[in-house]
Amino acid sequence: MSNSRLVITTLLVASALNLALMIPGGLVETRDFSAYPSVVLGAFNVFLTVLGLGSLVLAYTITKAGRGHNWSALAGLSFVGVYLLDLGRIFPVPPNPMSTLLATLEWIGTGLGVALVIVSLVLSRRAVATSATPSLPKPVMFGLGLVALIIVAFATKAAMGV
Repeated sequence: MSNSRLVITTLLVASALNLALMIPGGLVETRDFSAYPSVVLGAFNVFLTVLGLGSLVLAYTITKAGRGHNWSALAGLSFVGVYLLDLGRIFPVPPNPMSTLLATLEWIGTGLGVALVIVSLVLSRRAVATSATPSLPKPVMFGLGLVALIIVAFATKAAMGV
């Protein structure tokens, strides 16, 4: 694997893992979002889950075929946007304050996202894609779908304070 693939893959995986630490109801994200309608929370959690799991799938694609640099840049922008909206108290805005640990992880995530955008765009110019288009095995795709449903259900329920 080339250095460019390794750097982008590392940033994608680190970003996904950092996001996973902040799943509502976990040890870090304990704020109450019950003032939001469940549809809004569910949609937001679907977006975050697709972003996190999609980053892992994208890391696989970059590793195996050297394709997906523009998608990686978009993922980086998405991470930055999510974190800055929360840090700026734009969305979501819960009544209780953000913990220091959560704020720290969000700033780290913002930095990872910025690095991912820059590296993806710069290295995409130098990347050489292979002719193979990798695809995850069907059982893995099914498993990811199942994991995504579980994450969205858990995170939405926890965010609502249920």
